[in-house]
Amino acid sequence: MASREDMSLEKLAWLSRISLGEEAEELRRRIERARRLIDKLLEARLEGVEPLYHSTGSEGLLREDKPSGSLDRERALLNAARVEKGFVVAPRTVEE
Repeated sequence: MASREDMSLEKLAWLSRISLGEEAEELRRRIERARRLIDKLLEARLEGVEPLYHSTGSEGLLREDKPSGSLDRERALLNAARVEKGFVVAPRTVEE
């Protein structure tokens, strides 16, 4: 990976196959703000800090995933625009 100094905004634009116009300077400022924020985050001292896996501090808040009652085929197909042989027929979206 190239260093910050090696990877200019113009080179990134060229690699991305995009052209930058008037927005280049604003983009450059936003990238620099993001770099400063990342640098600040990298300075954080994390020795002895336990990772946070759940924001609530508790793990067992989700219910067990069990199937509930379902519709029979006839009721499930009642609102379908088109049905053939017990299946919903949708408009073709892919060309051959």
